[in-house]
Amino acid sequence: MVSAIFAALAAGQLLLGWQGLRRWRADGGRFAALPTVLCLALVYDNTVIAMGSTLGPGPMLETLSAPRFVMHAMLTPLLIPWSRDVVARAGLAAARSLRARVGAWLLAAILIVTGVGHFYFQLSAQPTWWAGTLRYSDTAATFAATAPVLVSGLTVLIVGIFLWQRHSFAGLAVPAFVMAAVAGLSTSVPVLGNTGELVFDAGLIATARRSTMFTVDR
Repeated sequence: MVSAIFAALAAGQLLLGWQGLRRWRADGGRFAALPTVLCLALVYDNTVIAMGSTLGPGPMLETLSAPRFVMHAMLTPLLIPWSRDVVARAGLAAARSLRARVGAWLLAAILIVTGVGHFYFQLSAQPTWWAGTLRYSDTAATFAATAPVLVSGLTVLIVGIFLWQRHSFAGLAVPAFVMAAVAGLSTSVPVLGNTGELVFDAGLIATARRSTMFTVDR
């Protein structure tokens, strides 16, 4: 039963990814590219979890799970330069400076190296059963594993609050807050974390669709 929920979440991410792809093609990829890729990555993530109990613990599921950790480590920090680009388009003059652009990419690069380094040197992937589902979870709760998600999520939340105040657009702040609220519960109730990701990605896609409507202060 719960495996079907993860399959439904994969379908939801696929639908969001399709919407993002349409927007990507429409605006040349400036804002929709990363949200689209994130949605498609989470289609894979949820699909592997949905199949976990059928495959059972072992080399096949472990191999299929490895890209889940890699994609989280490499893609999530890219939300930082994406967020800078959004607020620059939305009218924050400081975000359009060379220092802001370099700083955002530098921070993202540091977090990517941190996350990938954890994957190669500290990852402890163990089969974990929950409510009839099976996934490989990282039991090594290190700073390197959590920092990319925490910093990137906080960045998106701050940007969402800015958009809400400046443009009365709550479509990013509310999903980012939901993701932050359920993150602490995802260890004990994993489906909440994946549901929160669906809500979060919906906010990213909504922001990409709304981005051309923001008024830039010149």
